[in-house]
Amino acid sequence: MQELQAAVLRGRVYVAGGFESGNRPTAAAYRYDPAGDAWERIADLPASRHHMPLAVVSDSLYAVGGLSGSEFGPVATLWVYREDLDAWQERAPLPEPRGASAAGAVNGRLVVVGGVGPGGLLGPIAIYDPAAGSWSPGASIPTARDHLTASVVGATLYAIGGRPQNPDANFDVVEAYDLASDAWSARARMPTRRGGLASAALEGRIHVVGGETSSSVFDEHEVYDPATDRWQVAEPLPTPRHGLGAAAVAGKFYAIAGGPAAGFAQTDVVEVFTP
Repeated sequence: MQELQAAVLRGRVYVAGGFESGNRPTAAAYRYDPAGDAWERIADLPASRHHMPLAVVSDSLYAVGGLSGSEFGPVATLWVYREDLDAWQERAPLPEPRGASAAGAVNGRLVVVGGVGPGGLLGPIAIYDPAAGSWSPGASIPTARDHLTASVVGATLYAIGGRPQNPDANFDVVEAYDLASDAWSARARMPTRRGGLASAALEGRIHVVGGETSSSVFDEHEVYDPATDRWQVAEPLPTPRHGLGAAAVAGKFYAIAGGPAAGFAQTDVVEVFTP
């Protein structure tokens, strides 16, 4: 699978949607148990999606917008997974269709940044309050981009990398969003310009892997420390790829599936890094 994202709920890793082998959009969803090193199929999404963020907010797993079909049309759906029912349920849709974005949980809110809508790159961010079941707008991301990644450390969301709808114009930009003040600030740039990448926060630091240009894929693994605003280069991915999922569980960082070649390509490989 490729063009999927991952999230962790109660110690288990979830992935959903993407492209299956043969470049087919899929509604398939899976759950990984690190303790048993085993995958299982869970209920399919209500419809196929790709380039769709997953995020866990207040012990609930959300599937946010994404792109639909081979035409890559942005959609506004918001689905929540019910573990007790093994079912996905609809929630209030995004204010506007959005795909190839990134999302994270900040102070009990779902914060969705970047991505593309029907008219191109999106600036304003969207904030969902699960308790109220409603959306509100947030300050525009300073660098509009899609195929970015985001991770949360403390009460700050870090939007990392991405591109302006062009895989040969990747960004190294890092911008931090503070929900309380609804404000963005610049942070130290990533060592390597990358879009189509993935990240997860582990023990207060953000591990960032993979990415692509129009002709190549990245094996880069770079680690950002928000406390010092510094980057360091870490052991590269054994399998270079883009459009992959990333998750951190029990002191380990997982790189999941993705595209081992630029454009359409799929792998089922899962590799784990232990700091």
